Amino acid sequence: MAGPTGIALWFTRLHMRQSEFMANPYPLYRQWLQEHPRWEVDDGEWLLFRYEDVRRVLMEPAFAKGEPWTETPPPDFAHLPELSPSMLMQNPPDHTRLRGLVSQAFQPRHLERLRPFVTDLARDLADRIRHDGGGDLVSQFAFPLPALVIAELLGVPREDHGQFRQWSQHIARLLDPSQTPEAREKAVRARWELLDYFHQLIQAKRAHPGDDLLTELIQVESAGDRLSPGELLSMALLLLVAGHETTTNLLSMGTLALIEHPDLERPRDHWHLAVEELLRYTSPVQLDARKTVAPVAFDGIAVPEGSWLTVVLGAANRDPAVFSDPDRLDLARQPNPHMAFGRGIHYCLGASLARMEAEIAFPILWETSWSLEGTPLWNENIVLRGLTALPVAPQ
Repeated sequence: MAGPTGIALWFTRLHMRQSEFMANPYPLYRQWLQEHPRWEVDDGEWLLFRYEDVRRVLMEPAFAKGEPWTETPPPDFAHLPELSPSMLMQNPPDHTRLRGLVSQAFQPRHLERLRPFVTDLARDLADRIRHDGGGDLVSQFAFPLPALVIAELLGVPREDHGQFRQWSQHIARLLDPSQTPEAREKAVRARWELLDYFHQLIQAKRAHPGDDLLTELIQVESAGDRLSPGELLSMALLLLVAGHETTTNLLSMGTLALIEHPDLERPRDHWHLAVEELLRYTSPVQLDARKTVAPVAFDGIAVPEGSWLTVVLGAANRDPAVFSDPDRLDLARQPNPHMAFGRGIHYCLGASLARMEAEIAFPILWETSWSLEGTPLWNENIVLRGLTALPVAPQ
């Protein structure tokens, strides 16, 4: 995520605490959408709230990711290869090449192979909370489900799942520019430890291939092209973050939204529509950013080349110009062209996996109705908004 200065200014200029904003940013989004939908918060840094503006920035090549960079491992991890830029931060033609290679490995058969595992895991986690008479839905359901699913998908041995979960929790904080230096240092350390683990796992799978995504990423080839060791490590790390943290936030925030709307009838056969609406309503990814590679204009407003544009997906998904009664949770909403997974060439690679997990998990979880047993606690990640605790009890 680039261009963080404008994001940090939200709080200082509005004289508000970040915790207040995290609990409910949507009234402010609505105000900003009405008063200044294109807001130059600093010289060369813009916030965009309108659906059509956000869609345009994500779709058009005039708006690009920042300059990618390679990364040399620190001394403790000098045995690792130089880390290649993440696909998430690359532009064509490099992005096109990497996405093409990875898409060959990320086939639907992997998801279908996972379906029984996801179903059994979701039922086991939900039953444990029911049996205990309640608990924290984040730590006992919404976090372990996608963390263990992505570990299974990548081929992480099950005895390592616990450590894998701890690393992934810390690493997700790197996407948030508002983290303290101490939290960031801890997250960076966890990132290198996980990369070292992946390096060792890749070596093992080269010698003994498995039926998993990491093995396919090792073996994938197109027109004589393969992922380099540095690219392979970057891709494994990206798949972890893309396949885990946002799904955790969808499951936890979606459950809270359903609890807060007890009069809504739960779907019987149309949970796929409900999942799309929960994606729109909660927007697990709140922000993205692009840099202009040429001068552009929005309805006559000139934006120079080299400007940073932070697009607010959470606001775009509540834009009344696109969604009727946008602050209403409508589990049967159609059409629902939300941008929870982005748009364009950087459309979320893990979207299908997240949808499958949610469409399995929510019906199992909501075989029982739930009530709040305390105050929900929100994280401080303004990019990946979510809950750190959601105390619930079965009704």
